[in-house]
Amino acid sequence: MTDINLNLALSKSQISDLVNALEDHRDDFLRKAVEAQNGFGLDPEYWKSRAGDIDATLLTVRSAIRMSIGQD
Repeated sequence: MTDINLNLALSKSQISDLVNALEDHRDDFLRKAVEAQNGFGLDPEYWKSRAGDIDATLLTVRSAIRMSIGQD
């Protein structure tokens, strides 16, 4: 998949909401991984890899936040 650059102007509140939503989304994938170990849904490794994808996105967002702090 090719990368897409998004240039966003977000308020501090919106950034906080974005980070919280990503963390909740990741945690939901981790819950699904636990449920999958009990025989529900897809393979646990699938859900763990999706949670890892979200962690990578969070890392990117947090890095962009740190870089932009000095630009205020």
